[in-house]
Amino acid sequence: MKKIAQLDSVRGLAVLWVLLHNTNQSPTRYLHWISDKGWMGVDLFFVLSGFLITGILLDAKKSEGYFKNFYARRCLRIWPLYNALLLFMFVVVPVLRPSEGHAVFEPRSSPWWAFPIFLQNFLVPIPTAATGLLGVTWSLAVEEQFYLVWPLVVRFCTAPQLRKIAIAVICASPVLRFYLSLHHVNIYSNTFCRLDGLMAGGLLALVIRSVSFFPTKFLTRAWIILLVSAPIALAIDTAFHAQRSVFTFTALASVSFVYLALFSTQKWLQSVLTTRFLVYTGTISYGIYLLEKIPLDAARSFHLDKYGILALPVTAAVTFLMATISWNVLEKPFLKLKRLFESRSPRGTPVRDGVSNSGELAKRHCVDVRSA
Repeated sequence: MKKIAQLDSVRGLAVLWVLLHNTNQSPTRYLHWISDKGWMGVDLFFVLSGFLITGILLDAKKSEGYFKNFYARRCLRIWPLYNALLLFMFVVVPVLRPSEGHAVFEPRSSPWWAFPIFLQNFLVPIPTAATGLLGVTWSLAVEEQFYLVWPLVVRFCTAPQLRKIAIAVICASPVLRFYLSLHHVNIYSNTFCRLDGLMAGGLLALVIRSVSFFPTKFLTRAWIILLVSAPIALAIDTAFHAQRSVFTFTALASVSFVYLALFSTQKWLQSVLTTRFLVYTGTISYGIYLLEKIPLDAARSFHLDKYGILALPVTAAVTFLMATISWNVLEKPFLKLKRLFESRSPRGTPVRDGVSNSGELAKRHCVDVRSA
């Protein structure tokens, strides 16, 4: 089964929003307001990741090599580019540019050993302020920690138990954020404070695999939730910058959007989400997300950041070029090795990243989900 184009496009929209946010060079006031909210794209990533990973785990739950195959495939997807990034930051930069290399080991990026073991979101003082490329890796740490625990839960719990756990975590997350924010804990990069997004995606994966599932009865609700929660999230962030509340609404908006991307029959939406540009952007989104800081920092070094209209397209183009090279030269060769660790669902069909049974379910319910 091929990948689902709509899910790649959702990923593409998320990374474009994050890229716009991190460039911080918007030529108009309105575009600047949109880019200022681009951090919400990470929440969309979390929901999509929770949805896809939970689906993969559910479909492979009774297969042999459940844990071995899952973790091997995750390593093949995450580690090659991530470790190349760490090698570049901690070895290449200090050797080739000693004058700038010391910045990599400054307190804002310490301890350095937190990055190889994916604990930077807890051990680095302000993970988002870490030097250069390291500043975006906190979200990978959140997901890796999620991958460490959630497969165990899925393996040994029934579907009803998993639904109860997901709902409990979603409801508890805002309370935990409120409590920790009172004690001046950095809730933005704290795994326990970002679980509602991951669990919302996981709950969606559970719902669409239930025997009684039929998408038409949820389509109206999904539109209502999206059209209500998204403006609330934007308004709260604009007026109060209260992230402890915003995360809840971004998770609701994101999971509704993913659901609509899969099952909405609106032709305009399906047309947008199957455009080649968005699908391809989603395909190389991992490289875009991790490498975007290189052209941004270079632009600042050459003072191009003074020219917002010029800086934005130039840095975006270079980022896309680098991500394309990364995809074809580094990521793709390792991804081909996934076939050595392919789990199979009880029906005997292969369970692949980003595919699982979502496309099969969509087709079963007569929804136009075209392949990439």
